[in-house]
Amino acid sequence: MQRFEIYRPGVFRFVILALMFAVPSITLGQEQGEQAGEAAGSPTPATESASRALVWTGTGERWLNQTFPEAAVWLELEEGDRALGLFYPEARLPARGAVLVLSDEGETAASGVTGALAAGLASRGWAVLTLGLESPSPVLSEILMRPVVEKPAAEADAEEQQTSESVMIDVMASESADDLEARYRSRINQMLEAALALLVERGYETPAVLGVGRASIHVTNQVLGGAGAAALIWLAPQFYPVDRPDLPERLESLSTELLELYPSGAVDDQTKWDMGMRLRRAGMAGFERQPIPWLTPAPGALGDAVASRVAAWLETRQPQN
Repeated sequence: MQRFEIYRPGVFRFVILALMFAVPSITLGQEQGEQAGEAAGSPTPATESASRALVWTGTGERWLNQTFPEAAVWLELEEGDRALGLFYPEARLPARGAVLVLSDEGETAASGVTGALAAGLASRGWAVLTLGLESPSPVLSEILMRPVVEKPAAEADAEEQQTSESVMIDVMASESADDLEARYRSRINQMLEAALALLVERGYETPAVLGVGRASIHVTNQVLGGAGAAALIWLAPQFYPVDRPDLPERLESLSTELLELYPSGAVDDQTKWDMGMRLRRAGMAGFERQPIPWLTPAPGALGDAVASRVAAWLETRQPQN
């Protein structure tokens, strides 16, 4: 048949040579990326070039460890696992305190707005520990984003069967959807616990915690779980549908003050689920909202402006000497 003519000797040799060069080129590209990062040679883990290089590399731990060896800290997790963060010491004295920052989904401890935000806080007298947040797998992402809608029993049963066939087919053989979600959230909680413990060990007794985007729910769960925090900050928060309905009720018992920095362009958007208004209707005390200029995805250039807002808010809540 004509479609098999590609296997003629001359063409076949060409295909083999192309395949031989393809794999080395990928490896070379990775090595060049690492060499470029090392060539920068800056011990300060906050550069826009680093942000661009790390956006799509998971949590980028190997690259971060090689590029910022003086700032990189390894956090020990359960079952021999570990995670890497970046520590930014306060750049001026007296030290104001510390802030733990969890990046948005798919961002590393230095990419997106995180690196510039941390550098901005450090320059204002705050020590900062940043963590990356790995994106969930496609299957887990569908699980986390599934809508929460109450429907008649018959319709619900039919949809449940369809969902099981389309979304869970790849994981039903080994683990359930709940297992995937629980493991993902558990590892993030372990990271946050270890990071807070490290800051306390270094002399920062009650750090503030800040979550960017979808990280907001994870830092919130950590504080609601009893973690000692001076303040809770949401930066352009986004929440999974499954977390939305009962979050205002859960936050009623929160004794930690909460600041929401929300994108100014979304102020009058009544078509979206508005967490801030729900919290206000629930009568939550110690809650404040402030609009900020924002772009999606957030560039590092916004980091210093956000740092200024966060630092000013935190300083008004510190006891006056």
